[in-house]
Amino acid sequence: MTPAPTLTAATPLTDIQRAAVAAADDLFTLNGITPVSLEAIAGKAGITTDLLHAVYPTKQALVVAVLAWKHQGWVDRLQLIGDTTNDPRDEILNIFSYLEESFSDKTWRGCAFINANGELGRNDPVVARLVEQHFTEVERHISVLVARAGMPTPIAEALTLLIQGARAESGVHHTVQPARAARAAAAMLMAVYHQREAAPDSF
Repeated sequence: MTPAPTLTAATPLTDIQRAAVAAADDLFTLNGITPVSLEAIAGKAGITTDLLHAVYPTKQALVVAVLAWKHQGWVDRLQLIGDTTNDPRDEILNIFSYLEESFSDKTWRGCAFINANGELGRNDPVVARLVEQHFTEVERHISVLVARAGMPTPIAEALTLLIQGARAESGVHHTVQPARAARAAAAMLMAVYHQREAAPDSF
């Protein structure tokens, strides 16, 4: 039985795979997934269609590879953010700063996972499962940071909603403002919680 696709690559991408995935990502971002042909991806990648088929036999396999690549980009950036501070609250806020950086990119057309789920998720359970896996892993990461900061689980759930909501809204409005608003809301939420915890008991 063929194992179900996951967001974790079993082996590093070859140069040909990397070129194909980068080309597919560019074309999917600009045009959506459905209209893009494998021939167009091969042309943009600078490889033959036969060579593309050899590494990614189906379009779904290429979509899976793009999502895995995007997810790894998230994992790498979260690791980098974690390396810059020892304060989990600052780490959480820096994730929103990363969102603002992403939204300011002229090629930004919305979150790849939200877009893929909206376009394919209803009829493609593989894509739907990978999108859910990505969301779950983002929430798990936030939950770890929230626990380190001594805050309860509902704070992690709210912060995750702010992250995903900002990604969705930015894809619609094409502006960095959702990231800024979400960061401000996250800072306020954490500050209010800590103020309540620090307040003396009243009798």
